Amino acid sequence: MSSPIQSSTLIRRLGLPTTFFLMVVGFGLLRPDLFDANPRVSRSDSPRWVPYVLESALWLSGALALHRWLSLVVLERVVTRTLGRPLPRIFHDLLGVLFLTGSGLGVLVSVFDQSMTGFWAASGAIGVVLGLALRPIILDFFAGLGINLEHAYSIGDYVSIATVRGEPIQGWIEEIQWRTLRIRTRDGFIVIVPNSELATSAVTNYALPRPESRFHLEVRLDADVPTDRALRILRSAALEATGLPDGPQRFPDPDVLVWSADEMGVLYRVRFWLDPAKLSSDNATHVVWVCILQQLAKAGLSLAQPRETVFLGRLPRDASGVHSVEDRVAFLRRVDLFERFPETSLRWLATETALRLIRPRQVLVRAGDPGDSMFLIAEGCVRVMSAPTGDVAPIELATLQAGQVVGERSLLTGEPRSASVHAVTECLVLEITRNSLTLLIEREPALLTLLEQTVTSRERMTVERIAASQALGAPEAAESRTQALLRRMRELFLPSLR
Repeated sequence: MSSPIQSSTLIRRLGLPTTFFLMVVGFGLLRPDLFDANPRVSRSDSPRWVPYVLESALWLSGALALHRWLSLVVLERVVTRTLGRPLPRIFHDLLGVLFLTGSGLGVLVSVFDQSMTGFWAASGAIGVVLGLALRPIILDFFAGLGINLEHAYSIGDYVSIATVRGEPIQGWIEEIQWRTLRIRTRDGFIVIVPNSELATSAVTNYALPRPESRFHLEVRLDADVPTDRALRILRSAALEATGLPDGPQRFPDPDVLVWSADEMGVLYRVRFWLDPAKLSSDNATHVVWVCILQQLAKAGLSLAQPRETVFLGRLPRDASGVHSVEDRVAFLRRVDLFERFPETSLRWLATETALRLIRPRQVLVRAGDPGDSMFLIAEGCVRVMSAPTGDVAPIELATLQAGQVVGERSLLTGEPRSASVHAVTECLVLEITRNSLTLLIEREPALLTLLEQTVTSRERMTVERIAASQALGAPEAAESRTQALLRRMRELFLPSLR
């Protein structure tokens, strides 16, 4: 049901032409003698042009009133509600042209008693001249008719129009007129595109068949980077981008394909989904690129560059990540838990670590299990889930990427695992057991102090952040939790020093 404002607007727009037509009809009923242009008919003393004016007014006012009723009542209310979208302006204008032409012909034949033969002959000659002079406008008009009949896009759709002059035109369709298409860009501009250009251009409608569309970017890496490693890093970065502001959609999941390979390296295509009408594809691509570059930097990789390699002796070590002791030492140095350890300690610990490959959806840590080891994520992405309690299903707590640690609290305190961790992508992790760490601390007792300092700093920041969000006393809560944590660490590791 229409609102009072809509009803009053409709009455106001219909009132003037309808009132004028009824006035002419009423005047004709009261003074029919004035509507006859035949000189033999007896009329009052009125000028001879009065009958022509009145009959012409009857034709024109009737056509105007009928056009207004059909346009406002039938097209804007009935047809629009049936289709579920507003009709383009071209249909209203075309209906007006038809009624105006019909009423003009009616005036010529009925009022002025003119033959249509001469009219058609004259209109043919005039049509040829006008057709040559107005060729671009005519092309736009008929192209607009074809566009509206095809229903390839409608008002409100987000489209991209390819142009021969440069970048495509992207934006929302504001209005489809009889000669042009008006597009509102993301920058707030209105771009007016002739319909004839649309008929010869490739138009991408992102609203069909569904609002979500898939976009991609291409990353080229050196050929000596193992393919499985590159896929793992790139997909982990794409998944990380889905959880960031202005990032792509989380579902459907992004994926990575090996697109091509040549002397320049291997080209990977990272594909992700988003609704371009709600989120700028440029912003989403920016977020994905930032995550990719960060993940590559953590893995010690860079984008492929033109190069010429000359082998003089031993082959250079491959980009295999953390398989060699040197690679593991460099990786351990980037982990905040061990960044203050001396070089000799890191090298010994690197020889004691175990390299494990975790498949997607494989459980790395299960809540409630004893925690006698921790895992350093070298490559890939894992998800931390809370332990189920009663009827409450597990919820996602965090998503961890390369360079982060899993399970260190249980290893350092002896507590059971407080959450479950499973791999989202294929992951490469380094496992450090409590026995290895205990042997290292027995050799170098000062390392326990370094661990305590790092754990204390991390615990205080975590507690203060939680307390601040809950409006609690942050310093007291942080100090209490930190002291309890250090006490459990000393109880676990100090007996080995005696």
